[in-house]
Amino acid sequence: MEDIWKESFSVSVTDSDFAGRMRLSALLGVMQNAADRHLEHAGISVGRMLEEGMAWVLMTIRLELSAVPRLGDSLLLETWNSGAEGAVWIRDYRLVDADGFEIGRASTAWTLVDIAKRRILRPSAFPFPLSVSTRASLAGALQKAVLPRREEADWSESGIYQVPYSAVDCYGHLNNARYADLCADLLTADEHRECDIRSLTITYSREAALGDRIVLRRTVGGPEVFFAGETQTGRRTFEAVLGLAARIPICT
Repeated sequence: MEDIWKESFSVSVTDSDFAGRMRLSALLGVMQNAADRHLEHAGISVGRMLEEGMAWVLMTIRLELSAVPRLGDSLLLETWNSGAEGAVWIRDYRLVDADGFEIGRASTAWTLVDIAKRRILRPSAFPFPLSVSTRASLAGALQKAVLPRREEADWSESGIYQVPYSAVDCYGHLNNARYADLCADLLTADEHRECDIRSLTITYSREAALGDRIVLRRTVGGPEVFFAGETQTGRRTFEAVLGLAARIPICT
C-alpha cells in the first residue's frame, strides 16, 4: 500500500455552484473516491469488504479551506491512513493548487462495522493488511461537531428532508457527502451570495435509508451556522457546523 495516495483533478461544471465555486459535496465525493482507490491499490476493494460483511462508516469529518476551489482549477489531492485509536480509524487529506500551495486540509474518523449485526468492530478484526503512513495526522484525536444547546440559541425548524433514491449509496444509506448539500441547501440566498464556506465539521450519529424523514434545524452564531438533523421520534442523525467568511463586509 502506497504511503501517501495522490490524485489530480479539475473542478468541472457539475462540481460547481452558481458562483463557480466547488460545492462541498463534490469535494467530499472526490475525497471519498480517492480513499477507495487508495485501498483498491492495496487489493482492498469495496466489493471485497462487502464479501467479508464489513463496511467503513464515517463518524466525523473536519474540513478547512484557506481558498475555495473554483471552476476550472487544477488541483492535487493527497490522502493517507493515519492509523487507529481504539475502534476509530483516522484518514487525512491535503488539497494543493496548481502552484503547489496547500489550500485545504481535512481529517476524517471512521469505524469498521459488521453490516449484518450493525456493530462496531475492533481494528484487529480487519482481515487485510493495512499499513499506516509515516506522515503524521493533521488533527490527531478528531473532535465531534459542537452545537449550542437549544436553550442558548434561537434554533429554527427548516423543514423535513426525505431521503431520495439519488442520495443513497451502495451501502443502502444516505451518502456522507450528501449531508454537505443538505446543510448548504439550508443557507439563505444572501448567505450564499455574500459568503464563502471555509470550514465544515459533520458528525454522523445514525444512518438514514431510502425514504427516511429527517427533521432539520439550524441556528447562527457569529460566522458559524449550526445544523442538526433528527428522526421524527427525536433521535439525532447528524450535527454539522459550517464556517462562513464574508465576500463582502456583512456575512449573515
